[in-house]
Amino acid sequence: MYLSYLTSLGFFVNGAIETGKYDHITIEEVKTQIRDYNLFEYLEKKLSDDIDVSLWSEEEKHEINQEWENLLCINESKKFCVEKKGLALIMAYILESIQRRYRK
Repeated sequence: MYLSYLTSLGFFVNGAIETGKYDHITIEEVKTQIRDYNLFEYLEKKLSDDIDVSLWSEEEKHEINQEWENLLCINESKKFCVEKKGLALIMAYILESIQRRYRK
């Protein structure tokens, strides 16, 4: 997976956060979608024209979903400074994924 895919996703998520239209998406809602391996479909449905994940293959979506599933046990408040907004949690996961790949 290219880092540019993660950064592109980050820009879309950041833009969606900026609009304020998605403040109702909760952390638990996002975690459920990750557990169900349905996050990308969920984001496309909820964010509609505010997101584009067309570059991502199904394998890449599965890979990142699996990676983020492993992050669910982390206390997001302490590690990622996120307490309320689901999209903020996704943004934190994107940053964590970029950080992990940069270290390699």
